Amino acid sequence: MAKKANGFNMAAEIRKLLKADRSMTGRQVLEALKKKFPRQKINENSLGVAFSGARKKMGIRKTVRRKMPARRKSAAKRASTSVSLDALQAAKPYLAACGGNTEAAIAAVRQLGSLQIS
Repeated sequence: MAKKANGFNMAAEIRKLLKADRSMTGRQVLEALKKKFPRQKINENSLGVAFSGARKKMGIRKTVRRKMPARRKSAAKRASTSVSLDALQAAKPYLAACGGNTEAAIAAVRQLGSLQIS
């Protein structure tokens, strides 16, 4: 609910201005309110929210809802779900046999993957 201070209800005044001229912009509404109420302190952020809400309620601006793009799974998440603890424990002695060189172990595994076991 809008606050009413010294007989000034910003939301009601914005609605009055928009009823008179539906094509007014936020800046024009601000200038008109400052001219009509010169001593009233007007918060521009509050005015913008009230202006937007008044336009929406009056049907001047319609809300457009857009579908959000789907999230992609990160590579780390995909890798963590596809490797089990048992597979890592089985790879530990194999890595030790390769002298601890992970690149050599990965190359060997790729070569094994190219062989077809029947």
